[in-house]
Amino acid sequence: MTQPRTIAANEDPVCGMKVDPDEARVNGLTLNHEGTEYAFCGKGCMLEFRDNPDRYLDSSYTPSM
Repeated sequence: MTQPRTIAANEDPVCGMKVDPDEARVNGLTLNHEGTEYAFCGKGCMLEFRDNPDRYLDSSYTPSM
């Protein structure tokens, strides 16, 4: 993996949408990966990330909805 990209606490790492981390947590839409909690806009993005986190954390990845 190349340099990891910077992801804001309120950014869905898959689609780039802004999310409320507290609301995502309440709705079960967060995952912890290597000590960092990521929040997601929906279950689809969360499952995509869960199955291949390195893809979405790579600096060459550009989020798109």
